[in-house]
Amino acid sequence: MNYTPVNRPAPLKNVAAFTTLIQTVVERRADLPGLACFYGKSGLGKTKAAIYGANKYRAVYVECGQFTSARSLLRQILQEVGVQNPRGTVTELIEDAVRILVSQAERPLIVDEAHWIAHKRFVDVLRELHDKSTVPVILIGEETLPKQLETFERVHNRILSWVQAYPCDLEDFTLLAGSVCAGVKIAGDLAQAIIEATTGNTRRIVVNLAAAEQKANQLGVGTLDLATFGGRQAIIGSRAPSPRGM
Repeated sequence: MNYTPVNRPAPLKNVAAFTTLIQTVVERRADLPGLACFYGKSGLGKTKAAIYGANKYRAVYVECGQFTSARSLLRQILQEVGVQNPRGTVTELIEDAVRILVSQAERPLIVDEAHWIAHKRFVDVLRELHDKSTVPVILIGEETLPKQLETFERVHNRILSWVQAYPCDLEDFTLLAGSVCAGVKIAGDLAQAIIEATTGNTRRIVVNLAAAEQKANQLGVGTLDLATFGGRQAIIGSRAPSPRGM
């Protein structure tokens, strides 16, 4: 099995929270359920935290999408555990997945973008994989995920831990800046303005930090403040830009 190497992300609070979540379900008592949920708004770095955690714990990592079905999800899982071309009915694929997961019980199963399937009846397939193999299963999704799972009581009552991802604060911003644009010092007024305009969205913060680095390089300066960056209007925030002349 080949694992995709990833650079260690900035040690943000959400990365630490997800790592602790994995540890909680991996090291749980034998009589406790092993499902967990990591949820929050888009752009908070949940997937990056998940990929780091997956590499650290050698987890089986799969990602759902709008058109994921029970069959395609099971095929993804089997491919991740080394089956090149999984075949069979859904029932047969479940049996194959359980058999292999049992033999690799130290590896948790991480299902990213699980909000795409949480409203579908086959989300119970993940509960079945957990029950029959006892491997930890961690669902990651947007802020709607916990509410969606309420519909499926047999899944919901097996959640050992619910952990919410939170927006970046100034401490996280400083860590991101040191990782994304280490050669440029971001002045306090610019840092605060970016956090406010992006509402702490990690993805948007990274976009603005890249722009800040480019601006600093163009101007040949080592420190960038809000005025030098171009003011608040230059920040790419959570609102759509207004058309010119309006």
